[in-house]
Amino acid sequence: MVINERKVFVPNYGAGIMTKVEDSKSYDLNKKYVSIFILIDNINLYIPEDRLLGYRIRNIASKESLDKAFDIIKSMPQNIEKKWSKRYKKNNDKIKQGDLFQMCEVIRDLYYLKSNGAIPPGERRILDKVESMVGSEVALILDIEVEDALSEIRKLGK
Repeated sequence: MVINERKVFVPNYGAGIMTKVEDSKSYDLNKKYVSIFILIDNINLYIPEDRLLGYRIRNIASKESLDKAFDIIKSMPQNIEKKWSKRYKKNNDKIKQGDLFQMCEVIRDLYYLKSNGAIPPGERRILDKVESMVGSEVALILDIEVEDALSEIRKLGK
């Protein structure tokens, strides 16, 4: 498998860079692990090569897709669920999919709710998480720092 520092997105972790494939021996079994440096927490994620598909890892989005994602954040939300518990579950499901556009919908909806009053602590945590995940992908796409990417995202929500 050719890695060549491929930029990828790992659902529930954020964007990162596949750095190498390492051999490791565990319980008398030799396995190959793919190392992915995750930008958000500066951690290395080691995934067994034979289980990569289960993680739904995808390449990071293109600049054209990023423009569309930013348009989603700038747009007005449609049909926000009134019950926070259902909204919480729906938003978590979108985040777990790892789709950039769905995560931007979550950001848009939570920014809207935040601007119209306080959001519950659970949804605040979801907003922080999804901002970080999208911010890490934006940072890799635009080749900027994660903090700068987060600033760009937050400007769109105002």
